[in-house]
Amino acid sequence: MANSILLNTDVAFRCKKVYVGWDSCSHFVNLDPTPSSPEPIDSTAHVTSKALSIKLPVTPQTPKHRTRNETAYPFNSSTPAISNHITDSQRTTLQLKVVVPPLPQSSDANDYKVFHVESPAKEPKQVVSKKRKREEANGNSVLAPSKDQRALSDAALTTLQELASDIFEAENDAQSQTNSEDLSNRKAYFVPHEVDGNVSLTINSETNIKLDSCLQKVITLARFKDVPISQLCKIQDLCEGALIFADLLDVTIEAGWGSDEISDWVDRAESVDAALRSARTVLRIMVGGRDEKQLYSEELLQKILSLLYKVMDTCVSPVVESRTCGTESSVFAIASVQKKVILQLLHNATKIMLLLLELLMKVDLAEATVTSIEFFVIRLLFVENAHVEKESVLGIHKFESIRRTAMNLTAQLFLRYSEQRRFILDEVLVSLQKLPINRQQARQYKLEDGTNIQLVSALLMRLVHSCATRSVPQLAKRRKITLDENASAAAPRSGGHEDENSGSEDSEHSSAAENNNIEGHMVDNRKQGATSIARLAKNVRLLYDAAGSNAQYIVEFFVLRASTASRTGDQPHRHLLDMFVGDLVSVLNLPDWPASELLLRALFARMERITSSDKSTAPMKNMALEVLGSAGSAILDVTSNARQLAKSLENDDSELSATLVQSFQDHLANQLEDGALLSWTGTYRAVLEYLGRNSSDPQTIGAQSYFLTQWTKLVLWGNNSTSTNIQTSPVQSELANKLSKVGSSGKWSIGDDFEMVSGIQCRLAYDLTILNVGFGRAFNQIFQILLRAVRSDQTTVRSRGLKSVTQMLEKDPTLLDRMPHVIRLIINSASDQSPMVRDSSLTLIGKCIVLQPALEAQVLETVLGFTNDAAASIRKHSMKLLKDMYLRTKSQKTRAEISENLLNRVDDLDEGVADLARQMFEDIWLVPFWNLSSVQNSSVERELALKDQVALMIQTIQRGERTSQVLEPLLVHALGSKSKNSDANTIACKAMVAAAFQGIIDTAELPDRPEQGSILETLTVFSRACPRLFTQLQLEHLQPYIANLSTADDLNIFRSVVVILRCVMPTLPAMQKDFLKQVQEDLLRNITKLAKAELDEVVACLWTINGALGNMEKLVNMEINVLNKLYSSRLVGFADAKQNSELSKLKRLILLAGHFAKHCNFEPQSEKFSSKLSWWAGSSVAQCVIDSIRPYAAKVQPVSLRSVAMDNIGMICQAWPKNFNRPEITLMFQQVLKDDEPELQRIVLSSFRDFFTVQDHQIEVKVSSGERDPLAHGKLGGSMTASDNDGAAALIAQGFLKDILRIALSSQGSYALTATEVVASITRQGLVHPKECGPALVALETSTNPKIAEVAFQQHRNLHQQHESMFEREYMRAVQEAYSYQRDVAKDLKGYTTQPFRSKLHLMYEVVKTSKSKYQSKFFANFCAKVDFDVTKLDVSANPPTHLQYARFLVENLAFFDYGRVEDVLQATSCMEKIVASTGAGIAHAINTEVFLVRLEPGLETSTCAVEQASSTVEAPLEEVDQVRLRQVTTASMILSMLWEARTFLKRLYGVSASQHKRENKAKASKDLSKPPTKTGGITGDKFVDSINRTMSALDTRDLALAQCREFADLLAIDNEVKVPTEDGEDDGGRLKTPSVEDDGEFLMPPSGGSKATKRKGSVSISGTPHKKKRGRPPLGGRRKSTKSVDENDDSY
Repeated sequence: MANSILLNTDVAFRCKKVYVGWDSCSHFVNLDPTPSSPEPIDSTAHVTSKALSIKLPVTPQTPKHRTRNETAYPFNSSTPAISNHITDSQRTTLQLKVVVPPLPQSSDANDYKVFHVESPAKEPKQVVSKKRKREEANGNSVLAPSKDQRALSDAALTTLQELASDIFEAENDAQSQTNSEDLSNRKAYFVPHEVDGNVSLTINSETNIKLDSCLQKVITLARFKDVPISQLCKIQDLCEGALIFADLLDVTIEAGWGSDEISDWVDRAESVDAALRSARTVLRIMVGGRDEKQLYSEELLQKILSLLYKVMDTCVSPVVESRTCGTESSVFAIASVQKKVILQLLHNATKIMLLLLELLMKVDLAEATVTSIEFFVIRLLFVENAHVEKESVLGIHKFESIRRTAMNLTAQLFLRYSEQRRFILDEVLVSLQKLPINRQQARQYKLEDGTNIQLVSALLMRLVHSCATRSVPQLAKRRKITLDENASAAAPRSGGHEDENSGSEDSEHSSAAENNNIEGHMVDNRKQGATSIARLAKNVRLLYDAAGSNAQYIVEFFVLRASTASRTGDQPHRHLLDMFVGDLVSVLNLPDWPASELLLRALFARMERITSSDKSTAPMKNMALEVLGSAGSAILDVTSNARQLAKSLENDDSELSATLVQSFQDHLANQLEDGALLSWTGTYRAVLEYLGRNSSDPQTIGAQSYFLTQWTKLVLWGNNSTSTNIQTSPVQSELANKLSKVGSSGKWSIGDDFEMVSGIQCRLAYDLTILNVGFGRAFNQIFQILLRAVRSDQTTVRSRGLKSVTQMLEKDPTLLDRMPHVIRLIINSASDQSPMVRDSSLTLIGKCIVLQPALEAQVLETVLGFTNDAAASIRKHSMKLLKDMYLRTKSQKTRAEISENLLNRVDDLDEGVADLARQMFEDIWLVPFWNLSSVQNSSVERELALKDQVALMIQTIQRGERTSQVLEPLLVHALGSKSKNSDANTIACKAMVAAAFQGIIDTAELPDRPEQGSILETLTVFSRACPRLFTQLQLEHLQPYIANLSTADDLNIFRSVVVILRCVMPTLPAMQKDFLKQVQEDLLRNITKLAKAELDEVVACLWTINGALGNMEKLVNMEINVLNKLYSSRLVGFADAKQNSELSKLKRLILLAGHFAKHCNFEPQSEKFSSKLSWWAGSSVAQCVIDSIRPYAAKVQPVSLRSVAMDNIGMICQAWPKNFNRPEITLMFQQVLKDDEPELQRIVLSSFRDFFTVQDHQIEVKVSSGERDPLAHGKLGGSMTASDNDGAAALIAQGFLKDILRIALSSQGSYALTATEVVASITRQGLVHPKECGPALVALETSTNPKIAEVAFQQHRNLHQQHESMFEREYMRAVQEAYSYQRDVAKDLKGYTTQPFRSKLHLMYEVVKTSKSKYQSKFFANFCAKVDFDVTKLDVSANPPTHLQYARFLVENLAFFDYGRVEDVLQATSCMEKIVASTGAGIAHAINTEVFLVRLEPGLETSTCAVEQASSTVEAPLEEVDQVRLRQVTTASMILSMLWEARTFLKRLYGVSASQHKRENKAKASKDLSKPPTKTGGITGDKFVDSINRTMSALDTRDLALAQCREFADLLAIDNEVKVPTEDGEDDGGRLKTPSVEDDGEFLMPPSGGSKATKRKGSVSISGTPHKKKRGRPPLGGRRKSTKSVDENDDSY
């Protein structure tokens, strides 16, 4: 005891610094020789019972004072420590005495300070609180050693000394023994090793284990100070031998080893393992707390680190990175067998690292040693561990444990050596790219709550914690090892006579180093005039600012590298940022990681600057918006978590729980004051109390320190981080003083006046702190930034903003209630020009509906509008969303609107959309009502649902005629034999028909009481689609509705009933004749009251009934009567207005005659007709009827009468096609088609269309497998099928096609649509060569009438599939036809449509994309060739010139094609480049020589171009230029400039770089060429269109023409070294080459209209003149070309 006191006193006299506590921010403070309150100092030290007062001389840092001190205490420099000369026997009789020599005469009172040490014997008895008792029960109290403990410590010390003596004795014996003597004693402790012929002894593993155990016990029992220094040095020397020998061994595992090599490796590994145990022994001595400097050899530490590096880097790490497959599989197999050996090495290496960590906490190491440790641990942090156990030899968790130790070492280095902080940060951040991208592999650091994050994320947060933590422990002594190699060699290791002044010098060096870091700028606790609050404020500010600075540095590193990388690129920085943000979000609400809030705050500030900067590119803004979306969602998660925690504490009786719950309620109401959180009993106190339970964990200690610093900072300055004014209210001053004492005490369990804090209470308290500091309070700013992004002028930014808003709304749906303008902003985005933004808007609308169902009514119209979107993917998306809305809503009106829109998509041009619509119809209308026929499924609920469905169908059909037209084929498809669910769908439809008939009998049976006419109209759809759904009894219920026909409503019901009867009766097995006769009488009685539509149905129904009754006489007599009346009126002039009444009667007679001739087969009754019609002598009744009607189609008759006559003649010809072949009929139709009478043309074309429609239907029936026409067979018979169809069809195609095509291509109205349908039918049946109709179909595809375009596209696609090789040769003629159609009919010569930009020939190109690769390549070559021209034959007389307009049409189409393959883009751009290079060279030469009249001065070489030698040329007056020639070359340059603009736009739109272009052209067989190209975000084509419009105006004035010529000449001759601003605001640029014809098709040129040319490249050769290859070195003064062209980065479009 005396020895310890004397030794410590001796050291205390030699120290020049005293550690004083955290109120001075945990730093050494110089003892100033002039104290603030000098007092007289006595010359003696007084020891009393109350306190020990020791007067010590203060050693200043000047030579004068040092000399004075040596005079006062001469033994300090010459006398070794007293304890080294005290024997064990003397120790027992020694008594404590403090001998203070008298002061010398030169002493100064200011050199001394009085220390008052309280006597421990007289300390007042303290009352132990309940919490303290609980802590003592947990083993946290420190008790005075008892007698038994003293005996144990003596025994442990004795055991260690005896073991050391035995080892030393064995060593001495081994050195004195010869080889023949007994070596048993040596083998017990040593292992011999032969190195270079010399045998050396190293301590074996067993001995090291015993030594380490004994040393650990002695240190634990506080007796390590009693071990002689000579023994410790000797043990270290013996252990050093093992380290030296292990350094010579190689423990690398090589692939392909045999058993011998593996056996040798095992022996080497055992020797290295022994060396690791020796290293543990050495380090155990170093961490024991001894002050002797010779125990801390830097050389020995370097050897330990070298051994550790060898084991981990050459053995363990390769094994960890090996896998079962790949090149390391052999290593994996060997290591798996030797797993036990490797695990032992890993275990000892981990123990060494733990000892190094302890050493770092106690001892200052030299810079070289620190650097070595840094490199080692950082390298170890980024070893790639396996992500599944079967791929790991050692086990995932075993290696992760050593990485955690490496992380603790890194954090300790960062904490202790502040001058190394930036270096450590840089090394960690630069090594990030070694991390695996896969999230599962990367996140292997498991937290206490089960969350997995990246180890590096945890480390970075630990490092931020360290910045706000005291860098020197309060209660541990530290020594600085600064020995260099010479000093280490000179220092004695065996004795204790070291020069003690060296320690003083080391202290000076330490002081100098400390002054270079943050602590060096702290304020002296004893500085005159400074208050404690001011000192605390400055210290806390420095600590907190250091943490903030390093957090910003980390964030800046991630952001800068991620902003230049993408997820699809080779660099992983974008993924790393995402994972880092995800980790911060994961731990945001965990009290152990408070630095996550600071990092997220810095991240938010950085992202806010990016989004607000005009210089930020679209990818950077997208990255920022994505991060902000994650950050905002994290805040919402914290709020949600706090809400759940508060709810769980509502019933807790604890006072703290009640306070926390109330505080959270105040926070939600925006009424929470900072004082409630920052008070001494507030949330910060609760969190620190809870964290104080685990004060031994380095991570928790760092979190506690950071949290305390943050608390103190907020107390002093509040949430205003930029404020410099300290809040000095009495309450805050008192609180600051308390916090200062907490920091000084080092006890994180602050006091005894606070209740025990549970985990739930701590988390709620911590959530409250997060929500009320910088990042938590930034939520509204984040959300506003995202909303502003939705209104951005950049497409991708708008889309990303919508996605981020969606992410936040999913977290907190109440945002829609609190911010009603959000939904309006989303709806406005639905009309955005970009499909990407519209799709994002649709996604967000869907999320909003799910979160807030009440919004459905507000957004329904918007979603319905999406079903007609130009993008097929958006149409599909909207349909799926509508289906969800349909299933959720109970409103029949809403369901009807949705059903109508879904039904309209059945005939969509996109097959995928049409198939989806058909499937959705079945899902929402039929599937819910399957299996209704069974008794167990006919519940009341199902019956009610069925009636609701019938009412819905009725309401949907009433919304428009098109709905019923679409629904009929849809039902045919669902009920047909090809449908997989045909039987189930039939059952459902039968049930619906039955429910509808109940509604006819009593409308109250159906919801909303629909009218009978509406119900019957719905039933007509079912009857046409599937007559099998009806029963005979149901038809009998309909008979009364045709008996009385008096009003218009009766007429609608009458028509529906007749349709049902006509369709259903042929399919029923038997019908009662009385019923049929009654129906026949009712129909005949009302037949004269019917219009054309009803008459057609009635006559068809009468003929069907006649098949069952066999009563044709009534029909024959009626027809004969009508024909006689027609014949008698043939000579009447109905053009006279007086004949109007007779005209109406005649029209009625014509209708009756035509419809009976159409539906009834009177041919067997021809003889009866001949006998009754004396004026007719023919053999065909149909011909007789036509001849009776034909006189009324003559030109002398009124148009209304001619229309009726021709319409009925056409109907009869459809039923009896051979009449089309009659010359008089053919001549009549030809005359109508040639005359300008649109109404008559429509009638003739409609007749042709209806005829071909019947033919198409018959063809479909024939080709369908096993499908038979239900109307053509049955017991009641069916309509007559003609036998002359083929001849009539061929006649129409050959005789009328040219006129039909002319009509189709002359307008875009209903007549043109009918003509287009006829053309489609003719080509569909193969009646003409595809060349005759193909170009017209392509032209009609460009029509603004969507129906015309749809019909033409469908047939064009069919033709192409059938005749690909032949049809592709007609495409250029088709393009010319399309241009003429747009010019003459559409009156729009632009080659694109807007909103969004799309080629007018896009439908044609969609068909071309289905061709083989060689045909597609030929297509682009031919298409671009149409742009090319011969300048000598260029006609420029028109204004604008014809070819210029045509070229513009072609170029704009090329620019806006939706290219399907990368190869297509390259092919198109290559063709454009070749045309510009070949044709453009001659044009440029003509411009220079003929327009600008450039002349070379004498003496210039003829090989030098005038353009290149501009300084030596003479330009002639421009007035001499011929105007015609100027117009000609200007037109030529305009065409080529537009072509080059399109090429540049395509390369930027699809991201085609020059190097890629060259590479792809040389490897066309590559699979990448067949992949779809990826469009660059944010490029819409607006600037391309502006450029084209600007070019087209070049002929407006002479000056513009000259400017265009000069610009084009520069384009061909000069490199533009500029940065072209992109559409997103990014300026990129590069060196470009003048276009030239090359073998590989690579052309690099700037876009026309570029900025100022800066360098002239070469001469412009006349077309056809080859370029000479430059030789020799480039000029010294020339600038080197950039390897990146503007094509790679310029997004100006």
